[in-house]
Amino acid sequence: MRIVIVEDHPMVREILVSALGGTRGYRVAGYDTAAAGIAACLDGADLAVFDHRLPDMTGTEAVRHLRADPMTEHLPVIVVTGDDDGATRLNAISAGATEFLTKPVNIDELRLRVRNLLALQQAQKNANDRGNLLETLISGSDARIAVADAGAPERPVLYVSTALQTMLGMGPVDMGRDAAAFLGLNSDPSEDRDQLQKAIRACQPGRFVVRCTQRGGPAFWNAVTLHPVPAAGAQARFLVASHQNISEVVEMRADLNRVEGRLSAIARISGAWFFELDAHLCLSYVSESMANAFSVEVATILGRHIDMLGIRLQDPALRHQPLSALLKGQDTRQLDALMSFKLPNGTIRAVQVSMVPFLDEAGGFAGFRGYAGDVSALAEARDQAERASKAKSAFLATMSHEMRTPLTAILGMSEVMAQSVASVQQREHLGMITDAAHELTTVLGDVLDVARLDDGPLQLPEAPFDPRETWANATAPHASLARGKALDVQISTIGDDAAPRLGDAPRVEQLLRHLLSNAVKFTDTGRITARMDLTDPDRIAFCISDTGVGMAAHQIAQAFEPFRQLDDGIARRFGGSGVGLSIARWLAQSMQGSLELTSSSGQGTTVDLVLPLKRAMPVNAGQRALADLGGLAVLVADDSTANRRLLDLILSGMQARVTLCPDGASALDAWKGTEFDLLLLDINMPFMAGTDLMREIRRLESEARKDPVPAVAVTANAMPEQVREYLAAGFDGCIAKPFTSGNLKKALADLN
Repeated sequence: MRIVIVEDHPMVREILVSALGGTRGYRVAGYDTAAAGIAACLDGADLAVFDHRLPDMTGTEAVRHLRADPMTEHLPVIVVTGDDDGATRLNAISAGATEFLTKPVNIDELRLRVRNLLALQQAQKNANDRGNLLETLISGSDARIAVADAGAPERPVLYVSTALQTMLGMGPVDMGRDAAAFLGLNSDPSEDRDQLQKAIRACQPGRFVVRCTQRGGPAFWNAVTLHPVPAAGAQARFLVASHQNISEVVEMRADLNRVEGRLSAIARISGAWFFELDAHLCLSYVSESMANAFSVEVATILGRHIDMLGIRLQDPALRHQPLSALLKGQDTRQLDALMSFKLPNGTIRAVQVSMVPFLDEAGGFAGFRGYAGDVSALAEARDQAERASKAKSAFLATMSHEMRTPLTAILGMSEVMAQSVASVQQREHLGMITDAAHELTTVLGDVLDVARLDDGPLQLPEAPFDPRETWANATAPHASLARGKALDVQISTIGDDAAPRLGDAPRVEQLLRHLLSNAVKFTDTGRITARMDLTDPDRIAFCISDTGVGMAAHQIAQAFEPFRQLDDGIARRFGGSGVGLSIARWLAQSMQGSLELTSSSGQGTTVDLVLPLKRAMPVNAGQRALADLGGLAVLVADDSTANRRLLDLILSGMQARVTLCPDGASALDAWKGTEFDLLLLDINMPFMAGTDLMREIRRLESEARKDPVPAVAVTANAMPEQVREYLAAGFDGCIAKPFTSGNLKKALADLN
């Protein structure tokens, strides 16, 4: 704060400057003449202290000079004098002095008065700044506002915004004469105008719509909203009126009324279901056909709340909520929903309802207008499709179980027999059986996967795995087949990243096997190149190319269609089911990856596959492994005699003590009577399913406060969503049928 001290006595001036200059935030300057002090004030000051007796003029005269200049007319000024007489004080105050002090000056009093005056000056400045800001904002905006003095009987207008002046065709000269700005110039007589005049006289709030004629312009509809400030009635000091040109809304309402008339006629003729809800969601219009659908008369349904019709949403999450709950908060956008209602005879009908909000003449929400169509036949078709989808899923699960269960026994027993026979020929025969079973397993898996293509991408589990091991498992058998055809095979890995990656290793291997199988199948001469790139920590890129028969550009899209061979010659020459590429692309999409195929007829094919397999944390070496079962008690439950026998042979070979049960109920009895170290449970079993058995075991363990026994689901139903269900039931892992002793040992080793 800048303070000017004008005192001709040097010692007194120094005392006053020192007294005020010691206050933080004050900048004090002293002067010995009134002229110098006035000039300093004009240069910018927040407060001035003038001695009354100065060489060039009195302090009172100096005050008059300051008050005569707009720059200092509001500057706080304290006059100090040694003449303690009433006339001098009165003259100073009359001239415009803010305060008057008598010498000798009490320094504490001076400081207090200066502080109070500066605080008052700052408050006034802040108020002026806010007022200027508000004026600037209103003037620069499109706000149509007028302010009147509520304390005067004639309610003179104090302020009219520029936007309102333009709207009403008036200028600043019209201000202050009367309350015309509140009414809108040349407003037509109407009940609303009379009510507006009464509200102005009584200083009451309200909203009024009047028809006005702009000065020198057209007529328009004006919505005037009154706001008494700070309160209505006798407490009002100001009346604030906001104006809005709602001509378009009024015209729209008129248009809507005309359209409503047309629609009513159309509805009567066409039999369509038209309806209207008011702002309270009560029926204000219903077409005859809609009333007939509810078996009521139009007159009896009008005015009823929409919830009284018993309409229900078909969305399962909203089925138990009334329709009005959905409409709340929907008054700004269109609503489309499938609903249903029950006829008096008990018949359920499904209707597709579309409704949009509409506004009243003043622009406020007035309700909904809508149309409904009977879609009962479509809803029934949809339900049939859903039932068919569920039936398909159940059929696939059954077929998977019924086919994989015997395949497990074939593969497992062949492996066991191969370890015990000495004849080379017998081992070859067993090898052929094993290869045929593996091939049948692959075909079965492909058929089941193709049946799920229309269901969209899979939800695949993620776990750390070694990409090098997966790459080797996928390439090794196909490299052997390629070399058997005398093809040049080049398999490589770019990057020395040995870290595990996060993903679904079996599905990655399956995807690669399909691509490698096609490369070998369709190449008779030349070479096959397969490359894995590990240089990116967030993804793995694969490139598989061949010099085979290739495809023309128009054939590439067909190649991704399931069971589609390019021509009969291809099918006869190379065989196969034609599902490999469709499954490969499906799996790539399920992993959020990309698969691109480039090919040229007679020149071979190149497939570029990129999978977002991020680098994973190394597996903790301290995790529990169960590959060595020596001396451990293992409970096996499986309704297949062959599979029980197979598991017994494998587990006994691992030095485990095995208990076999043919169903879930007997397995539960066995578990209650014996302490087991590991549980291998089938899922589809009579009397008690594996998931039910697992839940009961976990419940009993929790009640007894026992540590949960490691449990593995051994099942032919091992789709990702099924595995998630098993884990939720309490299983620690899952082994898919068919399996070999190697698969089983690895799964147990990975169990943690």
